[in-house]
Amino acid sequence: MNNFTLAAFAALTLVAPTFAHAQQPAAAPDAESETIIVTGVVDQLRLNIKSDSASRLGLTPLETPASVETLDGDAIRLRGDLTIQDAAARATGIVNTSGVFGYGLSARGFTGQNSVMTLYDGMRMYNNTLTFPADPWMAQNVEILRGPASVLYGEGAIGGAGNVTRRQPGDTLEIGGRASAASFDTYSIAAGAGGPISDVVGFRADASYRRSDGWMDRGDNSALALSGAIRLKPASDLSITLSHDFSTQKPRTWFGVPLIDGKLDRSIRRNNYNVTDAKLRFRDNWSQAKIEWGPSDAITIRSTFYHLWANKYWNNAENVTYVPATATTPAQIRQSSFLELYHIQKQTGNRTTANVNHSLGSLENQLVIGFDVNRIRYKNVSNSGNNATRLIDLINPVSGLFIDQPTATTKPRYTNKIRQYSIFAEDRLKFSEQFSLVGGLRYDRPEITKTDYVNAANNFTGTPDAVTWRVGAVYNPIPTLSLYGQYATAADPVGALVSTSLTQSSFDLSTGRQYEVGIKHIFWGTRGQWTLAAYDIIKKKLLTSDPLIPTIQVQVGQQSSKGIEASLSLEPIERLTLSLNGAVLRARYEDFAESVGGVLFQRAGNRPTNVATKTANAFISWEFADGWIADGGVSYVGKRYQDAANTRVIPSYTLTDIGIRWQFIEGASASLRLRNVFDETYVRATYGASQWVLGDPRAVEASIHVAF
Repeated sequence: MNNFTLAAFAALTLVAPTFAHAQQPAAAPDAESETIIVTGVVDQLRLNIKSDSASRLGLTPLETPASVETLDGDAIRLRGDLTIQDAAARATGIVNTSGVFGYGLSARGFTGQNSVMTLYDGMRMYNNTLTFPADPWMAQNVEILRGPASVLYGEGAIGGAGNVTRRQPGDTLEIGGRASAASFDTYSIAAGAGGPISDVVGFRADASYRRSDGWMDRGDNSALALSGAIRLKPASDLSITLSHDFSTQKPRTWFGVPLIDGKLDRSIRRNNYNVTDAKLRFRDNWSQAKIEWGPSDAITIRSTFYHLWANKYWNNAENVTYVPATATTPAQIRQSSFLELYHIQKQTGNRTTANVNHSLGSLENQLVIGFDVNRIRYKNVSNSGNNATRLIDLINPVSGLFIDQPTATTKPRYTNKIRQYSIFAEDRLKFSEQFSLVGGLRYDRPEITKTDYVNAANNFTGTPDAVTWRVGAVYNPIPTLSLYGQYATAADPVGALVSTSLTQSSFDLSTGRQYEVGIKHIFWGTRGQWTLAAYDIIKKKLLTSDPLIPTIQVQVGQQSSKGIEASLSLEPIERLTLSLNGAVLRARYEDFAESVGGVLFQRAGNRPTNVATKTANAFISWEFADGWIADGGVSYVGKRYQDAANTRVIPSYTLTDIGIRWQFIEGASASLRLRNVFDETYVRATYGASQWVLGDPRAVEASIHVAF
């Protein structure tokens, strides 16, 4: 048996026997409360808890004809996940493909921010490099929607979407903190508090700081995050929440390991071939004002005003390439792409929705209508055209300083302005307690205007608009069992909207559609929950090389993805909780060609880059004595390909982590955690054609958590 058989199919086979419990109907769970008691740090599926990420109708996953999964923020923190992406990768079928400084996820055969969207507090950030939240400490929970999400959030979500809900002011006073120390001179500290100040005013405030020397040469990095919110309730039917988030980050300036003859040489994996004065700095601010008004029991109006301003800075030699030894010179590394770059961005917008509960004849009906409006201004200041190169030693590199070229000075290059609006609607028609239909419709119209300060011929105004929709049915033979089917459409941009070029402006949005069917079930008196889903996705209008002129791209390509996903949460005995999930898929190019050195190569039948066909997760938590909890997890990601030709293989990997936690007094615990127990060398992401960004090696962390 291989690793995947042990992990992924464990989830698939364990799901089947539990169906027998459906023959003994359990009492319907209360949709407003968690009915599974969590003794450890395992995420339950929470099928009976309302989710905002898969619908704005206020439905639970049992009522929603889509695959949605919620990761609890407390579980994320106690489990020791370092980033939101690490946490999201424990969800079914999700792979963390975060690279040097980006926030990347892969879902259902699609990768990258243009196909798997990340949101913060339900809001979309039109941003090249996402930086919120900087620390999982700020997260109340993370909701994962698998499959097309364009009807909810607009173009750029054919594979799915992840929404991080920030901590909110609560009705009771809460105070918490965390301090930890780990391998590679890593330490972090965080604190937060929230609750009512009076009957009218509530608050929430959080802060976190983390720094590390990193496991590679010159891998030091740090991040500071601050978050605060005030909630006002001047009337029982009116709530106003004002919040602000700030983060400043200095990511590590390590752009991965250069491949040698297409392979990884482990002896150089800790080398840093970037320049010695390399810099990365991200500074972001995000302000929101949320208003919720319920003029009657049947109508709720919500409006969110927000403003994002971001300043990001790069100063690096980003590309490194292996140069073989000759008769007179040893093997070397060629530095190139000496890039200095400022991203200066502002985004101001509003989302307003109206939820209406009414009857159509004798049928219950829930309707939400709304609109999004955004104004985005993105300015690029860079030294574009710097073609300097330098050779340095492979084994003992002396990386040198950044190379400036007089012909490629750092100056404003262009500004992109986007005026975006959308209108959308969702509806749920309930025919009976057992059967309902859920549908949605959305129209998006972003108007992009580019002002090129170097070459006015590159100026343009484009409007890549799109209409997307979905419709699904849910059948509940008993209150705790849901059978569903859905058809959904989606749209993806050919590149990030904020940096759209003149060439990209002439193309339409890529379009897609998905069929999905599935089962969701709460059984054994709410001590277990499981899901099973099957889907078929096709994405059209990919950019592909013209068969007649290979150097020109045309928008006729197509790719597909088919798969099965399964998950199980179980409390077989008191104080023992278990979570399993697995996914298998077949993703391939249906119609795609690329030009390599002016020669056209057909890639139809090949797998898209950076897509794993098999993934699985298992996590267990056991309170073996009063106040003592042991837990551990195993994650498997199958092999991927770095190129469309499928010639460069990214090996599969299995990660294991274990931990023990001691609650020494009420509200306080100490824990010891070992990550990557077997010190596996694995590839998290790729950079360019010849660099691999490796994941973290084995590390130990000791931490203290308090919560009162």
